[in-house]
Amino acid sequence: MPAVQPNTEQMTRFAKDAHDGPIVMINLLKFKDKAEYPADAPEAKEGLTGEEAYNRYGEGLVELGNDPQIGLKPLYTGSGQGYLIGGGEEWDRVLVVHYPSRQHMLRMMRDPRYQKAHRHREAGLKYQELIETHPMG
Repeated sequence: MPAVQPNTEQMTRFAKDAHDGPIVMINLLKFKDKAEYPADAPEAKEGLTGEEAYNRYGEGLVELGNDPQIGLKPLYTGSGQGYLIGGGEEWDRVLVVHYPSRQHMLRMMRDPRYQKAHRHREAGLKYQELIETHPMG
């Protein structure tokens, strides 16, 4: 089911999972045609696309990548170009991000810098799939 945020059950399961090693999150992103900011937000009058708003979210996270308490590291970003095998949703972007541990990711989500950037994500993202993976080997 399309979503922008994890539900309570998903977030609880993620936060309490016993895996304490690195995680790699695979983001499959679908953007809104036009960004949707609150009417009183300065960006509301800019006429941004959803992708442009989401890019501002990404720019806001750059500082967090340099913080060892968070340690996020983008591994790959690319535009969706269709399926060779299978089929389903046509995704606008694929983003793969490494975190040293789930605690690092949870720390990021609570960080005021993340919260400040997060409004751009909400304005631009129509929905996504977020897949947690554990590196093998």
